[in-house]
Parts: sequence; structure tokens; C-alpha cells
Amino acid sequence: MAELIEVRAERPYPVLVGTDLLDRLPGLLDTGVQRVAVIHPPTMIDLASRVVRRLTEAGLEPTRIDVPDGEAAKTAEVAATCWAVLGQAGFTRSDAVVGVGGGATTDLAGFVAATWLRGVRVVHIPTTLLGMVDAAVGGKTGINTAEGKNLVGAIWEPAGVLCDLAALETLPRNEIIAGFAEIVKAGFIRYPEILDIIEADPDAATDP
Repeated sequence: MAELIEVRAERPYPVLVGTDLLDRLPGLLDTGVQRVAVIHPPTMIDLASRVVRRLTEAGLEPTRIDVPDGEAAKTAEVAATCWAVLGQAGFTRSDAVVGVGGGATTDLAGFVAATWLRGVRVVHIPTTLLGMVDAAVGGKTGINTAEGKNLVGAIWEPAGVLCDLAALETLPRNEIIAGFAEIVKAGFIRYPEILDIIEADPDAATDP
């Protein structure tokens, strides 16, 4: 079972929240998609391999692109490596990118998708709470430069986001709290009922 959240944007897209969501991935890709780049850090190789297997079962042609973990992935050099792989594999504007990992990975994957042939479809599979509630939604993409963080980027809405809650079970407590801070911010900005839930039982609210 998955809860569907429709994000209202220039190009509306679904966010699916639940467990065992990989079967829903092919449905988020256009029928014309043939090649799919799966961008992931080494720590997510098991999940990325399952993504590749599911895409293959759906008749698609996946290509894994292994990138550094964390902020080390968000460089022009890593983005250029991704572009080279897409070019060598013959990716067209009808093809797609899937980002598997935390916020840094989805930032990079979104930026690569936004800039390849002026924009191809991208689906995010965030694996951290911060990635699920912030980085993977809203269309924010970007890489860092020597002068600062996220100075180069584009707004490129995903075609969909798969938030598998099982990924949160192994996250360190401090990473849960980091993502939780973003949830609290949403409570202060627009949804005060979030604050009511937290105040009623803070420990339960932060239990993945």
C-alpha cells in the first residue's frame, strides 16, 4: 500500500509514500522511454541493483552510474562523467534518469536530467528523511563550486518520487532529526497541525 501525494507545480507529479514501491517505478516513466540512467552512490548499490532489475523486467534498458557519496558527488566533474555515460549510451530526450540516494544524489541526478539535451524525465528514490521531505521534491537541483554550495543548478520538477519508508529504519538518529527539522519548518510556514502532532508526542513523531 502507498499513500499518494499530488504535488501541484507547473508540471504536477506524484509522491508515493509507503513500502515495497519499486513496482510503481515503470509507471512513472513515459511509454516512450527506452533507456534509463540509475545514478547512485556506492552505499546504495544493493537498492540500485534492484531498481535496475525492475526496469529490466519492464522491458527498459537501464544503465547504472556510480557516483561519490554525499556532497563529493555534486561537482562539475562528476556531472560531466554522467553526461559522458549518457552520450555513450545514446540517451535521447525521450529517455530518463533515476536518482537513488540521499539529497546530494538527487540534487546531482536532477541537475544531470535538467541539463542533458535541455531536459529529460527524472524520478527520485530518496533514501534519507531529509531527501524525502526536501531535496527530492520541489524541483531544486544543483552542484557545488569552489566558491560555494549549490551555486550552479536548475529548477527541474521530477516526474515522480518514491519514498520507501523501509529505508529510514537503518538511518542514524541524527539523520532522522536533520530531516525532521525540515518537517517542523513546514509546520511553522503553512501546516500548524504538524506542530500539534509533534507537541502531543515528540518521541513518537521522530520514530521512523
